Amino acid sequence: MRKRELVWIIISAMLLYLLAEGRVTAKQDGLYSEYETMTTIIDRVLDSYVEEVEPKRLFYGAYDGMLATLDPYSSFLPPQDKEDLEVDTVGQFGGVGIEITVDERKVLTVETPLEGTPAFFAGVRPGDKIVEIEGESTRADPSKTRYEILRDAVKKLRGPKGTKVRFRVFHVDTRNYEDITITRDIIKVNSIVSRKMVDEDAGIGYIRLSKFQQKTAGELDKTVKELLDRGMKSLIVDLRFNPGGLLDTSVEVSNRFIEKGKIVSTRGRTAKSERVFKAKPGLAYDDFPLAVLISPRSASASEIFAGCVQDHKRGIIIGERSFGKGSVQTVIPLEGGRSAIKLTTAKYYTPSGRCIHRTPEATEKGEWGIHPDIEVKISFQETLDLIDSWRKEHLIQTPPKDGEEAKDPETDEKAEKKDEPPKSNRDQMDDLLGPAGAQDAGKTGEDARKGPFVDRQLEAAVSVLKGVMLDRTRLGK
Repeated sequence: MRKRELVWIIISAMLLYLLAEGRVTAKQDGLYSEYETMTTIIDRVLDSYVEEVEPKRLFYGAYDGMLATLDPYSSFLPPQDKEDLEVDTVGQFGGVGIEITVDERKVLTVETPLEGTPAFFAGVRPGDKIVEIEGESTRADPSKTRYEILRDAVKKLRGPKGTKVRFRVFHVDTRNYEDITITRDIIKVNSIVSRKMVDEDAGIGYIRLSKFQQKTAGELDKTVKELLDRGMKSLIVDLRFNPGGLLDTSVEVSNRFIEKGKIVSTRGRTAKSERVFKAKPGLAYDDFPLAVLISPRSASASEIFAGCVQDHKRGIIIGERSFGKGSVQTVIPLEGGRSAIKLTTAKYYTPSGRCIHRTPEATEKGEWGIHPDIEVKISFQETLDLIDSWRKEHLIQTPPKDGEEAKDPETDEKAEKKDEPPKSNRDQMDDLLGPAGAQDAGKTGEDARKGPFVDRQLEAAVSVLKGVMLDRTRLGK
């Protein structure tokens, strides 16, 4: 049987099924004719394209393109991609350790380097544009969808421990290209990447969460107990650059600070998508003063936690408005579980009913994300300095492995880098960033500090908690 005939049989069977289910009728404003157009296109491709094409490739491409028109988070997952999705939630895989996305110009962009990973130590920065991997342009095929670009990049960057990968990045802040070679490692994404007393005398503890994973709540319980044993009287939870994670985990972590009431709800077009998550009694910590730090790259589960704390007035939110990723993706199996679609089916709402999701057409004046109670804006240079301070803290605290020398925080992070290529020209920046972005590139903020770096957002949190504890003392609490 010819492949074209097989395709016609498959599509005809699909249409008959939909008609039988009442999902497609001739009255639905040309929907049936659109199916006809699709079959005609596939027929023409199979019959006349310059090279023979596998029908499944066409179908997979159609599914992928169809979902890509919806939003950045909906996508088709062919069989080879399902494992990648499952690995991300477990928190362990072989690679370099970066969160990446593809922007509206189809440019591969670093969301954030995962803390304590090879990319983090190599100096990869948030906002970096990855333009080449192993000498091959990440934009070589303009016909690829954003998801295909992202999928191909993940496959190239991940690999066995001990192997090397070389890629070129464009640093937006310095307008420079840089070639970076990184030795892959097993990426263990720890939820809690920093725990300490930031003010021993005042009893102020500090916990930085990098992601909401399966074991995060248990790790948090252990860490909070350790800090309480050290005399902690108030706590700062740092969610800056936390991209989110699992919904159930964000509910569990929120429950540690909320004794009762609603934590988050989801709403969509169907009754099945509507869910309400409430706190379970007996799981919350003592009512010690709480401050939560957020940044423009705090997203999803981070925003659920921050919104819950804010609406219940359990703590004070400090920093800058969060990212605005407040949508729920449901993985729907296909082909007997061999493939799937990841489909946006609902949006998150805070306990007070606020929708935190930012739509593509949203403006800066729109109501999206979590607005801090106390806004402390920092420049791009300060952001880079903040990440650099975290990197140095990790290098100091990470003990050397067997056979390795201790890492020097001043020199080790540059060890595997090669010389930077020449600075980019205006045309190259326009291509990567767009004209408006190219004008802003290289601006590190007129308020860039001189002298040692000071984390002004953290300082603000410490000052606020000292004031809260002083008020409680005066009121006899």
